[in-house]
Amino acid sequence: MKEIMIPYVLLIWILVKTGVMPWNLKTQFWSTFTGAVILFLLFSSSRFWAPVDLSNSSTIRAPHAVLSPLFAQEVDEVFVDHNQLVKKGVLLYTLVDDATASSIAAIDAQIAESYAQIAAIEVQLSNNRKDLKRQKDLKNYASEQSRDQLTADIQYDLANIKGYYAGIEKLKAQKLEAQYQNKLKKVRAPFDGQVSTVNIANGTRTGNMHLYDLSKKFLEMRIPDQAYNHIKPGQFAEFYVNALPGKIFRGRVHSITTSTGEAAIQVRQGSEQVRQFMKQNQTSHGRTVLIEFIEPPGINIPLGSTGSAWISAEKPHPALGFMDIIGAATVRLASLKAYFGAM
Repeated sequence: MKEIMIPYVLLIWILVKTGVMPWNLKTQFWSTFTGAVILFLLFSSSRFWAPVDLSNSSTIRAPHAVLSPLFAQEVDEVFVDHNQLVKKGVLLYTLVDDATASSIAAIDAQIAESYAQIAAIEVQLSNNRKDLKRQKDLKNYASEQSRDQLTADIQYDLANIKGYYAGIEKLKAQKLEAQYQNKLKKVRAPFDGQVSTVNIANGTRTGNMHLYDLSKKFLEMRIPDQAYNHIKPGQFAEFYVNALPGKIFRGRVHSITTSTGEAAIQVRQGSEQVRQFMKQNQTSHGRTVLIEFIEPPGINIPLGSTGSAWISAEKPHPALGFMDIIGAATVRLASLKAYFGAM
């Protein structure tokens, strides 16, 4: 913020060098006092209407998918390397298939056995129907009891066939479940993205892999609580990151966090200690704003890179629009200073 005073300092220097203003104790006092007042007014007003992240903690983030459980699975083979860009559907790694393949084979055997039982019952059913027809043709020469018995046998066979078909449908459902579980053994990329550090190896029973969605990058920026009521979705924003010094990127406010981690309440029984509460909240926390942006062609802003940003917030009067110059200038000066940040 203090870099904003460079034009004022340059103006005073020119006035003194050209002799327009004498350089004595009186002019030194009033020049310094006026500069301090201007700096205070600019700083306080920009905090409300053109907030800047003076902590340089704005961070590039992206949503990510956590692939497979963290425990109770054994990694069979890994097919990707560190920081690799992958396409949707690419095989990332496989898990050990300990039971699903054998269970699918067992289900197939049970289904085949059920169809064999149905075939046998259908043969018996056909014979019973033929016998019943013959006895009906004989009329009084065949007993009523014999015909009733054959009718009962036919109904019993039909019920058995329906039962076996119902059992087959149940086995098919179990097979689909087993096939789905078997499919989960092959972990594929659910979208185009980038793998970070591969921290799993063949045979591990703990750990998983994260895949970042590079198409949905966003910037998370801290703002003071005093600017909360002046930030609205869609407002213009600019930022820079130390990884690409000298470059300014533009975006729009996506949303502002309505609550922070400090608002969380402990789930365990008991009240929070007062001294712990005071220690945690004695400093100004502020909150964060999510800024969405589109990367310029040919530029890849790395995830996790940090920098600073500013937002053209809501102002009480359009005449105060010049305040945006402060935020824009502050971020640009910080971007230039990033060149010397590694020294």
